[in-house]
Amino acid sequence: MQNRTWELWIGSYAKPDEAGITRVEMDAATGEWVKTAEYGGIENPSFLAMNRDGSVLYAVSETMETDGQPGGRMIAYPVAPDMRKLEAGWERLTHGAAPCHLMLDPEERWLAVANYAGAAVTLYPLHTDGKPGEAMVRLRHAGSGPNPQRQEAPHPHAAVFGPEGGQYLFVPDLGLDHVMIYKQGEGGSEWTGHGTAPLSPGDGPRHLAFHPDGRSAYVVNELSNTITRFSYPEPGKLQREETLSTLPAGFTGESTCAEVAVSPDGRFVYVSNRGHDSIAIFQINASTGQLEAAGHVSTRGRNPRHFTLTPDGEWLIAAHQDTNNLVLFRLDKQSGLPIYQGVELSVNKPVCVLIRLLE
Repeated sequence: MQNRTWELWIGSYAKPDEAGITRVEMDAATGEWVKTAEYGGIENPSFLAMNRDGSVLYAVSETMETDGQPGGRMIAYPVAPDMRKLEAGWERLTHGAAPCHLMLDPEERWLAVANYAGAAVTLYPLHTDGKPGEAMVRLRHAGSGPNPQRQEAPHPHAAVFGPEGGQYLFVPDLGLDHVMIYKQGEGGSEWTGHGTAPLSPGDGPRHLAFHPDGRSAYVVNELSNTITRFSYPEPGKLQREETLSTLPAGFTGESTCAEVAVSPDGRFVYVSNRGHDSIAIFQINASTGQLEAAGHVSTRGRNPRHFTLTPDGEWLIAAHQDTNNLVLFRLDKQSGLPIYQGVELSVNKPVCVLIRLLE
């Protein structure tokens, strides 16, 4: 049987004349990987997404202005099917500064972009070929939080579609200490506020991940270095259950949380710590759903802003913004612990790792 190959697309904080998007191929069995292409011409492509068939790569350009106008932009790149190379992209303004996250809904009818410094989420309708239309919906936030340096205004940090076909959109807002929840209207072209899920004052919610069974969600809180478990008792409703520290007892240094991910088998939750520079592992109690701290593993680099798990649950890949490297870990099936493989790859300021199986 032929070995499977993972296709990795790496986004970075890069100047337009630097390598901003890097493509990597990785052997699914051995973890051996090789760069196949680097692309410039886009400033700060800090978050990426791709449609299911791999024909379009979407990237934010996390900037405060575009061509002298306030706000960033989003670029959708067609991917040449034969050589897997990026072609000239379709550009769209995000109508908000510092776009930092984007996601397609499960039906691939919408693309949502969170504008960190723009206090808004922008939604684009998608054509059947993956091309984004002009921005159709802009969801604006208002308010502030108790941290005067980081919560002086709304800061939407992610836009995550729920598990029921994209009918609901969940937006962790770091500046407001709430997950804002939106619902798609019956006509399909309107989105309205559906409710909020509060965090503790000063938590700074950053990213959100649903459990594979769709009955729980986990929010990583950047400022308080915690993870909050929510139950999901009904569509569009998050109910806060518990909050745990992501740092080891006794740690007194400066650190902030970044990414959260759930193992494909639904047994573990992972969080990255920047400062402590580690992955925190939590085991999910199969009976109660409660989180149990299961240890920390050094990511072997500085500022692990992002990491990803391969969909088969075999590998974890950590991206380090400050040491320009990707680090590969094999996931132990019993303990869930990431095990360093002695394999690293030099990449320019990596801050996002997107992965899919190469057909």
